[in-house]
Amino acid sequence: MKRKIGALLAFVLLAGFLLPGSGKVAAADEVRKGEVVFADAGWDSNRFHNAVAGTIAEKVYGYTWTEMAGSTPILHEGLLKGEIDVHMEVWTDNIATYKNDLAKGKLMELGTNFDDDDQGFYVPRYVIEGDKERGIEPLAPDLRTVKDLLKYKDLFRDPENPSKGRIYGAIPGWAIDTIMHNKFLAYGFDQDFIYFRPGSDAALSAALSSAYEKGEPVVGYYWEPTWLMGKYDFVLLEDEPFNPDTYEQGLTALPAVNVTIAASNDFGKDPANKELITFLSKYRTSSKLTSEALAYMQDTGPDYRTAALWFIEENKELVREWVGDDGIAKLEGEDQEEEKKSFFAGFPFRLPLDVDKFDSSVRQFASSTEGFFGAIRNFLNSVISGIEFVLDAIPWFIMLTLVFFLGWRSSGSIGKGILYVLLLSFIGAVGLWEMMNETLSIVITSVIVSLALGFPIGILVSTSETVERFVKPVLDTMQTMPVFVYLIPALLFFGLGKAPAVIATTIYAIVPIIRMTTLGINQIDKEILEAAKAYGATYMQALVKVKIPQAMPAIMTGVNQTIMMAVSMVVTTSMIGASGLGMEVLTSVNRIEMGRGLVSGASVVILAVILDRFSQGLAKRKGGEKHE
Repeated sequence: MKRKIGALLAFVLLAGFLLPGSGKVAAADEVRKGEVVFADAGWDSNRFHNAVAGTIAEKVYGYTWTEMAGSTPILHEGLLKGEIDVHMEVWTDNIATYKNDLAKGKLMELGTNFDDDDQGFYVPRYVIEGDKERGIEPLAPDLRTVKDLLKYKDLFRDPENPSKGRIYGAIPGWAIDTIMHNKFLAYGFDQDFIYFRPGSDAALSAALSSAYEKGEPVVGYYWEPTWLMGKYDFVLLEDEPFNPDTYEQGLTALPAVNVTIAASNDFGKDPANKELITFLSKYRTSSKLTSEALAYMQDTGPDYRTAALWFIEENKELVREWVGDDGIAKLEGEDQEEEKKSFFAGFPFRLPLDVDKFDSSVRQFASSTEGFFGAIRNFLNSVISGIEFVLDAIPWFIMLTLVFFLGWRSSGSIGKGILYVLLLSFIGAVGLWEMMNETLSIVITSVIVSLALGFPIGILVSTSETVERFVKPVLDTMQTMPVFVYLIPALLFFGLGKAPAVIATTIYAIVPIIRMTTLGINQIDKEILEAAKAYGATYMQALVKVKIPQAMPAIMTGVNQTIMMAVSMVVTTSMIGASGLGMEVLTSVNRIEMGRGLVSGASVVILAVILDRFSQGLAKRKGGEKHE
């Protein structure tokens, strides 16, 4: 039997080698070269240009290619270290050290990809002109310039602070964020508006597109070319004429960014890559051409490689300038080759899932239920604001006294109480006390919601094995799902800010309290329950006076784990605009600022340690009371 199985496996493997190869059949005289690693900053135009350059590198020059994803500063650091070979879309103004690094010869600038792009504060056109087809009347017919926004704070109301307006700023860590914030201050917006940092470009685009789909007024920083500007009708607000001496102070319009193509020194100076570097040095497009390609993708739904092939075919004369007649001949010859796939080179079929239709359905549902989810958002914002107000109102020395007392009582050691005071003092000494309060308000609210929902659910699950069999796989899924996934529904239904951060944190942190409550009740000695019944206890009496007290040690362990999981979401939720220590960590990562990252990261750790010790001490006290 073993021989038969071995022979069958050998046949399968041999068939895999004998069947047509997994990629294109290379010409006999073709020499395959190395792999080019392109930077993938996450936005569509960058990926599109990677696909165009990668396709040409593959078909004309014999390379293979791949992409490495990351934020703009992270990718720049990778380029300097030679971990990334080529960056097709370097937004030079968004990298604070770019000019200095270039001057010191730390990288090679091959040329300009495009330099006719716009950026600044945008509003939907319907805000100014209305939209008859959607039944939207003009909301701000006199809005033309950035300074005109000062008259419309009530129109662009901030959900977390309704007394002020909200302007969505640039991404924390991008150099343009400093310029836009300087403009915000220079024009006096800080009196009536909140400069809201969205945390990531995905969160910013989601906020703008969500508001557009709902027909709501919104204003925020954005740039071109992007899929969002190609799909939706946004208007760039006018500003003072550009002045190179004062624009960085935010006093004038922004210049078009010189979006360059850069290569690492290791790759660019390698003689083996001379032909490819020559091609990349000639590569030049425009914002208009890029937007057309992104619009084609949006309308027809192809992948980036298919869009790249379409672009090459539609702009053959431009491509000829890059690669010459010989390159065009190779591209045309390759286009006619049949791609033969091995049965073993990938899954043989694919389900015809229409994810775009699913996305649009979810967006429509979010729009139709705006009132319901808006009420939840407003409630959570009021709770968060109330907790933060109380925390800010407590003088620092009173807070340290409370920490000492709780540390002493929870651990039984005066030394540990003093240690916790010293650790918390470090957060204040490095200037992060207010951010700590913001973070605590989000964590406390998330824990309250998690316990309020999770505790009764845990009791319900413990009452029936059938319910437990149904709920258990749901909890397993919730606990193993990548935490970033929770940001998507929170973002779509609740927007950006602290309220969606609480929702995402609650979904992630509610699992332990449900599990431990169920486990604690199920592990109670049956004789104790029988004794309670024998004395005539009703179900509620047995639950309140017997089950819950007996299960309290397990429940408190669940509380501790819920608190820890809530704290662990601090940095993740900063990507959807939750301010506090998490945003400080995110900004330091985006700027590659090691010292700032260590300080803010250490502050998060200190907060987590103190909360962990307090909740563990409380759990031990409850466990001790049970055995007394």
